[in-house]
Amino acid sequence: MSVVRLGLLGAGGVAALHAQAALSMPDEVRVEAVCDVDQARAAELAARSGARAYTDHLGMLDAVDALIVCTPHALHLAPALDAAAAGVHVLMEKPMATSLADCDAMAEACARAGVVLFLGHIQHYLPITAKAYEVVASGEIGRPVAVVDRRATDYRRDHRPAWFFDPVLAGGGAVMNIGAHCIDRATWLAGAAAVRVTARLENRGLPVETEGLLQLELANGVLATVSVTTSAMPQLDEIEVLGSRGTLRASRANGVWVAGHGRAEQRATPGDIDTEVAVAFRDQLGDFAAAVRGERPAAIGPEVGRAVVATVLAAYASAGSGQAELVPTGRKPVGQP
Repeated sequence: MSVVRLGLLGAGGVAALHAQAALSMPDEVRVEAVCDVDQARAAELAARSGARAYTDHLGMLDAVDALIVCTPHALHLAPALDAAAAGVHVLMEKPMATSLADCDAMAEACARAGVVLFLGHIQHYLPITAKAYEVVASGEIGRPVAVVDRRATDYRRDHRPAWFFDPVLAGGGAVMNIGAHCIDRATWLAGAAAVRVTARLENRGLPVETEGLLQLELANGVLATVSVTTSAMPQLDEIEVLGSRGTLRASRANGVWVAGHGRAEQRATPGDIDTEVAVAFRDQLGDFAAAVRGERPAAIGPEVGRAVVATVLAAYASAGSGQAELVPTGRKPVGQP
């Protein structure tokens, strides 16, 4: 196959970013179908993409090579299983699911069907984070010792879709939705998944948490702190990696800086955020299309998505118990909770 035919499941803001990315690379991908339970919304995005609109994803699977799932988190499993059964490849938006049983079921179904399951963890493609990873991986700051990831963003009802505040559909609040980005970024740069979590959460009167402070112990001995808040000003999105020979700090506001031996150097300057997000979605889609064509393995596989979900669930368990909790790592048979 030369041009990969895409189906978008969900026609909200993230789906629009995927559609925009597809339009920028017509020689590689084409949006063939857009599905949403809201017919008008599906039709609007389909018209912008030159695609056909659907309200049932089963009806479009015969027309596409790959499905991009942008539904509420708890609704990820069924379309993944349906796509796998139809021989259709899957790009699953983060978080992978709201339970490890769902993560395992979709991974196993896609593996059995021989289709790609690519996880949409966009942090790997944002220019600032990608540059930070490059610097850390080069060994310039030495061995990572500790990581601090901070995110302050808006999580009010009038700034987010209603389902974000449904603990069943969303699987949680700011930690599941925003914290998943932070956990992914911190563990990626540190080089290992979390094995133990201590967490404190607050919900400020909402059905889901709006604030979270997580202390992660990683498999390689690195300690990581993740702070997610929706009440701090100004808004913040930054990560700091403390290494044995220096320190790296990366943020949307200030770019990438490396410090050591009494001096600091800027390695990347901040760009326009809308442009950087567009570039990230384009590059991610390019990697997904290459995996679909069999040119290379999925850059971000199900093991990454599962580890992030497992860490979030351990954080919820810790907040409930008031103690540190182990991150579950073992896979369970399909159907076992």
